[in-house]
Amino acid sequence: MTLVSSARAARGSAPRSARRRLVKPLLGLAVFAALFLVLAWRLDRPSVAAGPLDAAAGNPLGQLSRAAADRAPIAGLVEERLPAGSYTYVAVRSGENLTWAVTVGDAPPPGTPVQVRSMGRKANFHSRRLARTFPELVFGIVSRAD
Repeated sequence: MTLVSSARAARGSAPRSARRRLVKPLLGLAVFAALFLVLAWRLDRPSVAAGPLDAAAGNPLGQLSRAAADRAPIAGLVEERLPAGSYTYVAVRSGENLTWAVTVGDAPPPGTPVQVRSMGRKANFHSRRLARTFPELVFGIVSRAD
């Protein structure tokens, strides 16, 4: 009797375990898809707390101007280097022109030939960390021009 009932139990539980193996991943996938849709919907909507001007004012890159001249890289020698936290400000001398640029991370030392790929410019940029105002500052990527 126990052999027959255990055989029936084994037969009856096989489809149930197969369903369980299928339901758990599908349930997880459904929960993930629902969370993804909610997040996508929330990120697509503009923020109510901060207006469009407040968001741009907090991000210096939000107000950059990029002209056609910014597409050409600036090449020259580093004349001065000012580390400021995670940013580094460099003065690049190209002939008689002195251009101030800021980049994320470290920059080459003075006297090094560099190339600046501009992401945009900002006039009268004030750096609170350096307590200094730059008449024009180029935001970009500074790399060695070897």
